[in-house]
Amino acid sequence: MGSSHVGARLGTVRLNAAIADLWFAWVGEHATDVDTFSREYLSRDESARLPAYRVREAAERYVVTRSLVRIVLSEHLGIPPREIRVSHTDSGKPVVTGGIHFNVTHSGDLILLAVSDARPVGVDVERRRVVNRVEALTRRWLTESERADLETLRTTGATESDAFLRIWSLKEARLKALGVGISGASRAALHMVEVHPLDDLLSSLAHDRGDPGYVGAVAFA
Repeated sequence: MGSSHVGARLGTVRLNAAIADLWFAWVGEHATDVDTFSREYLSRDESARLPAYRVREAAERYVVTRSLVRIVLSEHLGIPPREIRVSHTDSGKPVVTGGIHFNVTHSGDLILLAVSDARPVGVDVERRRVVNRVEALTRRWLTESERADLETLRTTGATESDAFLRIWSLKEARLKALGVGISGASRAALHMVEVHPLDDLLSSLAHDRGDPGYVGAVAFA
């Protein structure tokens, strides 16, 4: 991407027969570009939704996220960013025609985008932070195998919050690859989704900024 574009390429993840390209953007780096990006990259409908965001930070994240998605898809599909038609499945997952799969996530100041020509893809990122009520969240939302994985992380030195965020990112990536909500997938379906942590790629991003760091994962259905 050129200097006038949003974000940059983070890397590639390969897992068996599936490949995903990963892109990222920091919202704060584009805070002064929101009006320009809205005019140049967003669809008419997306621009029309912008006034509904009463909080400036939320508007910035919305515009930067949509701009990153449209720029990257434009390069893959050979269509101008504003002309790409994004629709949604019944569960709300955004999709485009043209044989390409994508998914986007954000946490803190970081936006992460995964694009795959091969299979449906899901991506999740979580900023490292203190998570309140981990035990209650674990009981309510994690499967038995996910709880076991969380305990394994804790016994090998991870804090309670770090362990939960890591397992949660794996779960969210799987759900997003399937295109369902947290209550919409059976345990069998979740286990069929291939998932890969993004530790190395995210560590390099955090190191460059002196950031507390992120955990995340990409998954293929």
